[in-house]
Amino acid sequence: MVAYNFLPEFSAAIQAGEKWSTIRPNGKRAHARAGQELQLYTGMRSPRCALLLRVPCAAAMPIEIHRDAAYVNGERRDNPAYFETLAAMEGFANFGNMQAWFDRRYGLPVLDFTQIKWAWATRIEGDAA
Repeated sequence: MVAYNFLPEFSAAIQAGEKWSTIRPNGKRAHARAGQELQLYTGMRSPRCALLLRVPCAAAMPIEIHRDAAYVNGERRDNPAYFETLAAMEGFANFGNMQAWFDRRYGLPVLDFTQIKWAWATRIEGDAA
């Protein structure tokens, strides 16, 4: 089981199945791998901690986000339609909003990150959704 914490602004989209991916920096701890159980929370390490969803990890792949392209598994993606799909799976209205959020939080380009995907329809019984 791998737990991920989300800002409250993403909680409703996760529970509704509108956000089904997260892009996280690589660090000391390994990210989830396909098939592992994900536990998605908001407010971890606080009295407001709430389980949003338990779901299997569908995929995990390296990702970079630049101003004019994205690299997924080392493959360059520069199609505007792909950018909008990526933004939607991340819970943003459009790629411009997603870029601005990542730029504020991490600075662009976003390098050495992993995209973790899940399928909301495969949520695990007994979860909070």
